Formats: sequence, C-alpha cells, structure tokens
Amino acid sequence: MQGPAQALNLRNNGERGVLMGALAGIMEEQYNLLCKKGHSPSEAFNETVEELTQSLMPLVAENGMEWMFANTSTTAQRGALDWRHRFRKAVEPLFEELYESVALGKEAAIVIAANKQPDYREKLTEELLQIQQSEMWQAGAQVRKLRP
Repeated sequence: MQGPAQALNLRNNGERGVLMGALAGIMEEQYNLLCKKGHSPSEAFNETVEELTQSLMPLVAENGMEWMFANTSTTAQRGALDWRHRFRKAVEPLFEELYESVALGKEAAIVIAANKQPDYREKLTEELLQIQQSEMWQAGAQVRKLRP
C-alpha cells in the first residue's frame, strides 16, 4: 500500500518528468533540430507538437499505446520498434536523478524556496514569457489559428 509521501512523490515525478519537463524538452529539441535543418517554423511545429497533440494523443487516450503500435504506418511502427529502447536508455539517468531528488525532498525545497522570494511572481512571469515568446510557441500560436 502506498502512503501519502509516496503518492506525493509519484505525483511530483509525473509533473516534473513526462508530463511537463521531458515533454517540453523533447519537443523543443526536435523543433530546434528541424528548424536548423531548414524546415519552416510552422512545419517544425506541426511535425513536433500538432501531430502529437492533435493526432496521436487522442488516439492513445481512446485506444491505448498498444493499439497505436498495431495501427500506425510502417514508418511509425519502425520508429517505435527501432528507437524506443534508445530513447528510454537516454532518459533513464534523468528519471533516476529526478526520482531521487523528489524522494529526498529537494524538488519540494526548490519550489518552497522559489515561492518564498518576494519577487517570485515577477520572476515567474518573466520565465513563462520567455517560453511563450519563443519562436516555437509563436509558431504554435499561428498554427493553432489554422485549425478548423
């Protein structure tokens, strides 16, 4: 049985890991690489974010990942089969580090210390604006306007 501390650790790992940290970092890196390789910002955003959020995730939510593996294109299937282990290995040390940091209370301490700062709201607003005003998310705003 899971105690309250373990439940909080699980939630904090989820929020700081796949749900926000990993997803944001992976999307940013793929977007940056595609742009560096000559793709337009809107094309890079579409291939990175739109296909994930608008096409794949609704299907995963409805049918499960195993269904996705069986019902996508051969290119997507090969992508999963050929690359998933490499991606898993690449992020394994990051997730280990994150889990330890959460379990030891370090991540909670970071949040508490940040929230205690008298200028926390101003600093947070500035950090969030940097993301919002980045090329990637500006391209996203334009792409979303084109949705039916």
